Amino acid sequence: MNFKCRCCGQIVDENPVLIEGLSEFAYNVEWLETGEPVPPLEERFWPRANALPKAGERRIIKVGYYTPFNSEIGDSFNVLFLPANSALNGWEEAPEELGLSAIVNCVFEKVVSDDEYQAFIEISVNRVILLTELCERYPCSKAESLFAGGFGELLKQEFTWRDWEYYSFDAQGDCGDWRLIFTDGKGTRHLILQCDWGWHGGHILFGNAVTS
Repeated sequence: MNFKCRCCGQIVDENPVLIEGLSEFAYNVEWLETGEPVPPLEERFWPRANALPKAGERRIIKVGYYTPFNSEIGDSFNVLFLPANSALNGWEEAPEELGLSAIVNCVFEKVVSDDEYQAFIEISVNRVILLTELCERYPCSKAESLFAGGFGELLKQEFTWRDWEYYSFDAQGDCGDWRLIFTDGKGTRHLILQCDWGWHGGHILFGNAVTS
């Protein structure tokens, strides 16, 4: 399953480009609140989930629209979970929700509703890794810089909060780059999430990159 781009009308069938230290990728999706009815596909305002997914649960997510998705029923893949406030308004508005955000590995169970551009699908949750746990789950991989590639030289620090730093850049909404850095108890900075995006959105790369 993949979708047409709303801008150019072409089928978006792009593969992620992994980089040193960020060896896996996740899709950017939206999570429906548990127990709520599935809204119409074109509905903009619907209840996003606040509760962190748990292994074994069945949940409903929305895929596609302006972000890539390329999976079929039965496939296992990773997605990003953000609580409702940060999902709608960004971590800049709710940095405290960084500790409640996670990478979720799941299985595509069935299509609930879909059109050419997007779909609500049902997933089963395999594994949940909080962003705060990525440094422990993935071994450190050396990188020359946490700001190499993409728009690294143009990135601006949007905020710091406790052990977190968030950087972003966008070229008038046409393309951009954002990165999330976590500092551990020893003072080592870890690049754990990065997204270089363009007309068709972008995959979220994750792992554990540190400078040499």
